[in-house]
Amino acid sequence: MTPQKDIFLQSEGDAWLRRNTVAPGRHDWDTDPVCRKLAELPAEGPLDVLEIGCADGARLEYLAQKHGHRVAGIDPSEEAVRRAVQRGIRAVRSTADTLPFSVASFDIVIFGFCLYLCDDDDLFRIAGEADRVLADPGWLLILDFEARAPLYRPYHHLAGVRTRKMDNKSMFLWHPAYTLASHEMFHHVTRRWTDEPVEWVSLACLRKCRMKP
Repeated sequence: MTPQKDIFLQSEGDAWLRRNTVAPGRHDWDTDPVCRKLAELPAEGPLDVLEIGCADGARLEYLAQKHGHRVAGIDPSEEAVRRAVQRGIRAVRSTADTLPFSVASFDIVIFGFCLYLCDDDDLFRIAGEADRVLADPGWLLILDFEARAPLYRPYHHLAGVRTRKMDNKSMFLWHPAYTLASHEMFHHVTRRWTDEPVEWVSLACLRKCRMKP
């Protein structure tokens, strides 16, 4: 079976971008959950921010212009990376299990709604790569679908691909360096609370800080 990351590198990454492109000015980034959370963090001065699954770089462009952050992103879509570079983003075509950046090079790492499509076999490498490039101390933000237990469903847009909902923050919280700073759950469309578990999306904010001996 072809790994899903290869399917997205080959064609589905570009197809996803075409389906989800928002016209300029139509998205209110001031109310975006990730952007709001970053504005609340107790951090001073411009920071180095990486978004994994950055799409066309619109969120990163906002963070650079609004807060002066130094931003970078990766995405499997060639078209997404091209558009992000046009926005002035340091964007690279890659996948979450292979981050082309040096150790501890970012103060903040964002998973921008991509983990639900990542291969099960890559999850350990994905967590390891995010931890490798995240500075200590640093912040990790995960925006994605959420479920109490792993839940698999067919991907509506392409046969042979499946989605996975799970507790993504658990990929990191087993390690003593990571602490859950905040966790918000909401409907994936309305961004308000819902009693329907199949509609849950969450934003988890984790602090990476190893205890000094």
